[in-house]
Amino acid sequence: MKHMTADTMKKTIAILAAAASLFATACDKSEILAPTDQRHIYISYPEEGNQVFNFSFVSTPEESARIAVPIKFAGRPLTEDLAYAVKVYPGNKDTTLKEGEEYELPELIFHKEDFCDTLFVTVHKTARMETGTYNLKFSLVSNENFFATRTGSLEAELRVTAQISQPSWWSQTVSDIYLGPYGDEKFKLFAQNIFNGDFGTLDDDEKRYYALKFKYWLEENPHYDDHVLITVTIQG
Repeated sequence: MKHMTADTMKKTIAILAAAASLFATACDKSEILAPTDQRHIYISYPEEGNQVFNFSFVSTPEESARIAVPIKFAGRPLTEDLAYAVKVYPGNKDTTLKEGEEYELPELIFHKEDFCDTLFVTVHKTARMETGTYNLKFSLVSNENFFATRTGSLEAELRVTAQISQPSWWSQTVSDIYLGPYGDEKFKLFAQNIFNGDFGTLDDDEKRYYALKFKYWLEENPHYDDHVLITVTIQG
């Protein structure tokens, strides 16, 4: 440690401070309504009002990946794991990913003792994704355990490609607070060197941790996009 420069020590301390609370809860309790006898399930979009979840295999060297769709419910707390239900919209317009070959839905279980959970859709890379984008559209539906009645918060559309494209988690908030304006080259560098998952599902401390890590990586490995130095917004 005594051979570390003051600047390096400062960067290390900043990252460690952010990492110290990496596992803080990601469930925003302020969104939970007062308990009732009924439970109302809905999707918690990374960007309010945007039902589209974009994913590009450019962000990972793997041939398969999981897309995280955050879900929540309002009502009486769970004392046991309970199943919920979704409906996939068929047809060439609404769902063009091939079931089994290009996507798989998990067992749909909302786990007890929390008001938020995650629906992980597994997607598999195929050759046609190199030149196009394909989608899966579904919605939450009511069953014996949950009511799907919250209009505007029930549908999700996953768009999957092997072409580079702006992921849905790179919202205006991410640009303003963490990573700065989106750029294809910046996204590739971030995904290949820092974090290749769904940034939108992370809590604030985790986002700060990875944004700082990217900031320091760029300082040591300067890159340019169309002759402009790539930088991030976060300070530290």
